[in-house]
Amino acid sequence: MSTSALGVVFFALGLIWFMWRRIKPNLDHLEDEDIEDFLAKRLSEKEQKQVREHLLRCPACKLRMDELTKKAQKIKPDRWLKRRF
Repeated sequence: MSTSALGVVFFALGLIWFMWRRIKPNLDHLEDEDIEDFLAKRLSEKEQKQVREHLLRCPACKLRMDELTKKAQKIKPDRWLKRRF
């Protein structure tokens, strides 16, 4: 293989690697538990940042977060906490 062909191969592999790094986070969706932990601020700062960045890039997870938030608002936990004597 000539030097120029080898250079092209390495360039192509580098380009594929770079593109994969940008695309891969969008292929992995967050679990409901991760979104709930994010909303309740039960994650470390690093995890909070990772989830926040994922939510900015992934419309499906953002939509799921909105659904979970609406569901949580419908439950109204204070109704369950009142004591009745």
